[in-house]
Amino acid sequence: MIPTFALARPTSLVEAFDAWTAADGDVAWYAGGTELLQVMKMGLARFGTLVDLKGLPELRGISQAPDGTLVIGGSVTHREIEWSPLVARELPGLVALEAHVANIRVRNQGTLGGNLCFAEPHSDPATFLLACGARVRLEGPNGSREVPVEAFVLDSFETAREAEEILTAVLVPAPVKGEGRAYDKAKFRERPAVSVGVRLRVEAGRIAEADVAVGSMTDAPIRVPEAAAALVGAQAEGDGLAVALTDARTELGRLDAIGDLDGSPDFKRHLAGVMLGRAAKAALSEAASRG
Repeated sequence: MIPTFALARPTSLVEAFDAWTAADGDVAWYAGGTELLQVMKMGLARFGTLVDLKGLPELRGISQAPDGTLVIGGSVTHREIEWSPLVARELPGLVALEAHVANIRVRNQGTLGGNLCFAEPHSDPATFLLACGARVRLEGPNGSREVPVEAFVLDSFETAREAEEILTAVLVPAPVKGEGRAYDKAKFRERPAVSVGVRLRVEAGRIAEADVAVGSMTDAPIRVPEAAAALVGAQAEGDGLAVALTDARTELGRLDAIGDLDGSPDFKRHLAGVMLGRAAKAALSEAASRG
């Protein structure tokens, strides 16, 4: 049973911060609440006041900034992202990812911002957004700041967000010519067992830039620069690509992975290598369409 709590439903950021002050900080922000209500039912967290952020216009909508950056509001649901024509055009890998997050109830109710703030180590979006070089925008009573996803998700269930701050938007850089971004995962239950995000830029038939991130293998998603470096300079297809992928998989095999119910560290490292190959080929296919 969920402990009793007060409920505030602000319609602006100012009202939200006023609710924080009135409750003397004994507050949890929420939009979808899919994770928060579970931990409260389990007795792992208790708050005097819950502040529902769904009514804040500052957290709604999906748009594109003048420089091409994709701006996704913090309370936009997984389902809204999956169905967005703008996201499908600019970041099809995110649409594909969102279509397979958890289950239909979570996709309809859960939000991208809430997912990132909860920082569950077995989740999808952070790994892909890390490879894409995404940032989050945080608003607090004293102003706003932007933090790269790499510096935002710090550990299991731990982020760089201050308690009084609200994640208002996720910012994903626009793809450039010859660039592709993709995500793949192995899943035995509702959460990924291993996931890999890849960003590649192809120039003159070779991989000119690369980013590789892995999730569900450590306490937080991490970039693997050694695996990315193994891909740079390789031919975008043929034997050269196969050799580069083998070298990149070798680097993933050196990761200090954590074993859990989904598999041993060795098994997870093997899965990561398989997911890397799939994600890299999907990213190269998208890069060809942007050539």
